[in-house]
Amino acid sequence: MTDLLIELRRAVRLLAKSPGFTFVAAGTLALAIGVNSAIFSIVNGLLLKPVAFDRPDEVVHVFSARKDATRDFRQFSHAEYIELRASEGTFSEVAGLGFGLAGVGPQPGEMKRSFICVVSDNFFPVLGARLHSGRSFNAEESRPNSNIQVAVASYPFWQKMGGRPDFLGSTVFVNDRPHTIIGIAPKGFSGVSVALAPQLYLPFGVFHQTSGAFGDTEQSNLESPNAWVFNITARLAPGLDLESVKPRLPALGDRLTEIQPAGVQGTREVIVTKPAKFSISTTPESDESVTGLGILLIAMAGVVLLIASLNLANMLLARGTARAREIAIRLAVGASRWQIVRQLLIEGFVLALLGGAIGILLSVWSNSLLEQSFEGLLRTFNFALTAQLTPDATAVAATFVACMVATLVFSLGPALRASKADVVHDLKAQSGDEAAHGRWNRFFAGRHILVMAQMTLSLVLLFAAGLFLRGALNASGVMPGFNPQGAVVAEIDYSLINTKGPEAASRQQLVLERVRSMPGVQAAGMSTLIPYGNITNTSRIMPANAPIPEAAGPDAPRPGTGGIYTAITRDYLASIGVRILQGRDFTDVESTQKEGPSVCIVDELMAKALFPDGDALGQRVRYTQPPSDGSPAEMEIVGIVSWHRHDIQDDAPARRRIYVPLAKAFSPGVYMMMRLPTEDPGAVLNFIPTLRAAMREVDPTMPVLNVSPLAEEMARTITLWITRLGAFMFGVFGSIALLLAVVGVYGVKAYAVERRTREIGIRIALGAERRDVFALIMRQGALQIAVSVGVGIVLSLLVGQVLASLLYDVKPWDPVVLGTAAVLLVAATLVACFVPARRAVGVNPITALRSE
Repeated sequence: MTDLLIELRRAVRLLAKSPGFTFVAAGTLALAIGVNSAIFSIVNGLLLKPVAFDRPDEVVHVFSARKDATRDFRQFSHAEYIELRASEGTFSEVAGLGFGLAGVGPQPGEMKRSFICVVSDNFFPVLGARLHSGRSFNAEESRPNSNIQVAVASYPFWQKMGGRPDFLGSTVFVNDRPHTIIGIAPKGFSGVSVALAPQLYLPFGVFHQTSGAFGDTEQSNLESPNAWVFNITARLAPGLDLESVKPRLPALGDRLTEIQPAGVQGTREVIVTKPAKFSISTTPESDESVTGLGILLIAMAGVVLLIASLNLANMLLARGTARAREIAIRLAVGASRWQIVRQLLIEGFVLALLGGAIGILLSVWSNSLLEQSFEGLLRTFNFALTAQLTPDATAVAATFVACMVATLVFSLGPALRASKADVVHDLKAQSGDEAAHGRWNRFFAGRHILVMAQMTLSLVLLFAAGLFLRGALNASGVMPGFNPQGAVVAEIDYSLINTKGPEAASRQQLVLERVRSMPGVQAAGMSTLIPYGNITNTSRIMPANAPIPEAAGPDAPRPGTGGIYTAITRDYLASIGVRILQGRDFTDVESTQKEGPSVCIVDELMAKALFPDGDALGQRVRYTQPPSDGSPAEMEIVGIVSWHRHDIQDDAPARRRIYVPLAKAFSPGVYMMMRLPTEDPGAVLNFIPTLRAAMREVDPTMPVLNVSPLAEEMARTITLWITRLGAFMFGVFGSIALLLAVVGVYGVKAYAVERRTREIGIRIALGAERRDVFALIMRQGALQIAVSVGVGIVLSLLVGQVLASLLYDVKPWDPVVLGTAAVLLVAATLVACFVPARRAVGVNPITALRSE
């Protein structure tokens, strides 16, 4: 241990004597290790974090599907939850949860629409979460319609409210009703999603006071047998896993079928899966795409670290050659080869630790900026971000491992080479002598191979960055199929002031009529969804006279055709700029009266899918899963509209549209869309205050969440944000890689010129033209760049195959991106070669020979 400390002090002393080398080496590693620490912190906070805090392998999500070819999934009723909870031998514990939207705030007039979760009394124990303080719900509070107004706050919500110690027992208002805070969830707990937590958790007993986030908002009475509003999370019974539990599931499906209300068709089956970390869907989903992106990020960050390590290995090779006489003397006086290697490895490790410490600071700074951006995006939905994106103890440990790996990569080879010295030769050698001679030996010298590897990997990263940028540009410039310019959207939600049903519908209609009568408003309508609004509802329909096939396996094609399901009023389509190709719009009667005619409007792709050989207009269709409220399942198609996007990533064959009258799927929270006669952004913005004033004239208490131009609303879509973030991150990767490659090329060429100063001086003294000397240096550099680019193109095309599946409208062989990346790399590295070559031209032969 004493010898190790002595060598550690010696390493620090030697590095301090070479501040220039130490600064460049540590800075190079700091960039690379900082990138890796930042990316690992993101992946650790999002992908490696389990859903459950305690024994996560036991936790599963439970789903219910119709046991026929429709495979229609739906949530569970309270009666079904009780049935599953009472089952023995399959689950040890079963928890229910329903997602909702509510107005949350410290005072009735200060509420904001927030994402909440209504949970059973055992929800926190099932997920292994011990509350930070306070208690969870009891059985009485979870009894349907008990109306005991208590809440458990998420940890971020408590922090947002000041993190005060007297928060327990305080009052927050939920939909204008006071709720007492009885507990605070643990830090980092986010329920069934690893990153996004609700602001508040409420007990089952107040479910009727909330508005469902994605389902039928009118089904709020838990005692109703067809109020299918809950997701189920459970723990498997001891000794069971996903495979061994499967034989027990058919019996559970039969029991759920037996307790279905009269008139509900089809038997049920129960499906159990591992929790998807980023899904709160009612259908089974996987994390494959997100996991693939995380692996790609880790791989690209690893490439940056490898490039930096190769760069530093070159620097240490040069440093080792310069220290050949010193090492030879130490060997001559009795030092062993292992002692030399150990000393050089310790020097490398000190450099790595210094770079790692700076790198962690860089990652803290960069990830803090990312957290702020992420939280700003989530404020649109009032989620709470629980993911820890800045480095924690695990990330610091991973950074230390990266330092160890980097040390081995960049230090071991140079250390072994430096310690394998010819003592007599090195003691006699002049400082300008090269160990290897000849064109090919110089071309394929170890340091040149390393710098060519850097250039190859840099081209791959530049190409990846270019594809991400291309995807972001494509996504930003995609034609949505409607005209957002000149449209204004206002989001209102009467559930925030506890107004539902007929009263909310009446107040919505009064405001809509006032807006329609405003000068300059060409069209106005309401909708439960808007394009690029980050929320999606889907439904499946089929021709009314088509039979549902008999029971089929999970992989069998489902009957009917799925599409984005939206409830709208008259003139919504006109206000958003969607063309009606055939038929008509909804009438006021259809839009406002639930008992009115059962009609629908579909887009041209849905019409073609349903009736490929005939005209869809006037045809009757039906839902494959009948409505839970008992309303008619059949509808008449009264209009066909042009295809238009719901999101950036929409693929035309997969994203079809179904529109129904708002009265048939009423929601107290709607979007009001208005079309103005101008597309000038300034004029649209100037109209908004007038619009707000007119809406307030009709209903002063109307809860208006947001009024903005539709184009601005679309720019805030999550998928566009993620695509732009990916372009920025890979742009950073590519820029760092290019910088390191340029530094590496410059360092190798500058070192080569310095080592060959005597040779160059002799060439010039014997009559060589200076342009020949310049060409000699540049020729070798150009050949090395050509080899690197050739290999890099092949690797880039392989990487492009992976990225093309993740990005919007991107080709894996994009010639513009690949050509631009190659030109950028060639230009930068040629400049790095040019500077040492110009220095070689300026060598004075007399000075060069005299210095030897």
